[in-house]
Amino acid sequence: MIRSLLLTACLLTLGSSPAQYCSPTFANGCFNWRNLAVTLGTINWTAGSDCYVSDFTALSTAVTPGVPEPMTVTSGNWTGCAVWIDLNDDLAFSADENLYHAYVGGDPGYTYSFNLTVPESAPAGSHRVRVIAGWGSDGFTEGSANGFGSCGTFQYGNFNDFTVVVTGSSGMAAAHALPLKVAPNPATDRLDVRLPDGSRAVRAHLVAADGRSVRQLLSTPSDGRLAIDLTGVARGAYLLQVETDRGVHTARVTKD
Repeated sequence: MIRSLLLTACLLTLGSSPAQYCSPTFANGCFNWRNLAVTLGTINWTAGSDCYVSDFTALSTAVTPGVPEPMTVTSGNWTGCAVWIDLNDDLAFSADENLYHAYVGGDPGYTYSFNLTVPESAPAGSHRVRVIAGWGSDGFTEGSANGFGSCGTFQYGNFNDFTVVVTGSSGMAAAHALPLKVAPNPATDRLDVRLPDGSRAVRAHLVAADGRSVRQLLSTPSDGRLAIDLTGVARGAYLLQVETDRGVHTARVTKD
């Protein structure tokens, strides 16, 4: 009787375990064949010493459906790049959720630079992003001898997971197209920003060409205006990304 109760308790415990994402496997490891750096919006990730650590979902960035978002993935020795987003949150990455794949490769590495565009039908909320570095493969196309697929069996490579926060529906994409009014531009010590349609800023990031967020503003002015202090910011071109209650707006700005 006691043994039966214990068995039942164990089965109930196993049955209540939360479902989890599957993971690709890499039979021969990830030594030089791995992701080295990823930038997307405010995500600016650089690999640590352990190439088997894959869960970086604590790192997130906001994206707007239908709006191209610059992304870079620096891969190691002769590895490709494949990017999925689990848009329906079913703990899997289907073929139509693959938003980018390519293979160029190089020694000691290669940087893939592209625009990641979330479909306009994407639901608002947080979604997992998977970035696979497959040796000698784009990581996606069927038939690769090294392996393919978001949960495939590879010979060499690794993967890393992050999070994107979709800020709204395609209506947000239309809002995104409205320009930020930024002055002066170029600027020396301060940027004055006026938001379109009376939007209210949630946060603003000044993003460098390499994806680093070099200045962040968390105040929430109610008059549709905000000021960005440029003191200490190096000269050069930047992307100003402003998250608002109506979507995400961007503008190219220059610091003199």
